[in-house]
Amino acid sequence: MAKKPVKYFVVDAFTDVPFKGNPAAVCFLEEEEERSDHWLQAVAAEFNISQTCFLTRIVDSPNGTSNPRFRLRWFTPITEVKLCGHATLAAAHTLFSSGLVHTNII
Repeated sequence: MAKKPVKYFVVDAFTDVPFKGNPAAVCFLEEEEERSDHWLQAVAAEFNISQTCFLTRIVDSPNGTSNPRFRLRWFTPITEVKLCGHATLAAAHTLFSSGLVHTNII
């Protein structure tokens, strides 16, 4: 069975001018899909920009909160990194501006 297409956005962080700032790709993965590390790395290499962030919605929320939660992973074109600030900000911007969440807390 073929995998579903991946929704993605390319966001220029730290600017409101196109093609300026710090670019990051933001990819949304369906929570039921497991993608291999090799596949994630291949996608980041295909984008070939400084950072690609992968978001996966976490279905179960602790403490009974209803705010959406996401797992994030960050990749450069050659390796996974532990954290990337501008890609995290790009992911939050994408969630809030694209209608993928309907709250002001994530």
